[in-house]
Amino acid sequence: MNLYQELLNTIDSPIKLVYGVVVILLITYSSLIPSEYRTFADSVLGKLFGIGIIYVVTETMGWVYGLLTAMAFLLLLQGAARLQEGFDGGGTVSEKKTVGGKWFVEKVLGKPDVIATDHVMTSAIDSL
Repeated sequence: MNLYQELLNTIDSPIKLVYGVVVILLITYSSLIPSEYRTFADSVLGKLFGIGIIYVVTETMGWVYGLLTAMAFLLLLQGAARLQEGFDGGGTVSEKKTVGGKWFVEKVLGKPDVIATDHVMTSAIDSL
């Protein structure tokens, strides 16, 4: 009986435990969250809102729940769609055979599917 009373005195409140389970499930299944929510979380307002929630949870529930909330928020941000910059040679993509041995990047990433262009047009920087 004494062990049972000690367990009841040291355990968190049921609300904290339910919040912890929900956040752990959110961390576990973060890849299933729709992209609309991820895009909002990646905006300035979403980041301010997320940091505010992390602060409030840390102050009210403790650092363990704040850390879990921060992990869930960072995983939400990690999956957000971002702008992808890259080189666009213009024109249509056509199949071109590669000549010679593979480059290191080709060995690591696998054989390139298509090559957009085999030459690049550049120009000098205009000086003022």
